[in-house]
Parts: sequence; structure tokens; C-alpha cells
Amino acid sequence: MTIDSNILIGYLNKDETLRRVVDRWKVSGKPLIISTISIAEVLSFESLTARDVLKTEAFLQEHFFSVKVDDLIAREAGRLRRIFGLKLPDAIVAATALTQQMPLVTRDEDFIRVSELDLIFP
Repeated sequence: MTIDSNILIGYLNKDETLRRVVDRWKVSGKPLIISTISIAEVLSFESLTARDVLKTEAFLQEHFFSVKVDDLIAREAGRLRRIFGLKLPDAIVAATALTQQMPLVTRDEDFIRVSELDLIFP
């Protein structure tokens, strides 16, 4: 599964529903991937202390496989942005899910307009 930034942020902010769902997936051994853009989004909050950053980076590295934005993902993100009007970070996350042929786990309803995405709304 491709995990959207809003799911990671909710998990890190102790959203109990997300914690149960993601923890269950982690234990089951399901592959959980994130886009490198999600790493940037999660680490961009001004309120994060140096310790928070280290803990968040360790959490992401330990539990998720990070997919770098390569030329294929960039081209797909451009197509999605052009056709569906997604914001660039969302287009990159969606393109990551599509190129990896995995469902996208999100709470962002903007993705509904991308009919080719397999969406999971926890």
C-alpha cells in the first residue's frame, strides 16, 4: 500500500483509528510504501524539535519503504496534475501509488477524481 502524508501525520499525532489500522498492516507484513515527498511533508512542520525530527525519521525508515521521485513518477505526476488539477505533492503521491501498482491510503477526498486510483479511506 502507498501511504499518503496525511495518514503519516495522523499516526504521528496519535490518531487512534490510524494507529490501529497502520499497526495491523505493519504486523501483517504488508508492504507499506511512502513517496519521498511525504517525508518532506511530514518533516516540514515548524513546531518539530530536533528530537522530534530524529524520532520521525527513525519511524519512517523503520516501518516504510521510501520510493524516490524518478523520471517515471515525475512524468506520471505531471499527467495527473494536468488532467485532474491535483496539487504537485498530491500528484506525486498518486503517481507513486500508480507506478507501484498499489492502493493509496489517504483521507484526502481530492483523490476521488482520479478514477484509476485504488483508494482506501481508513
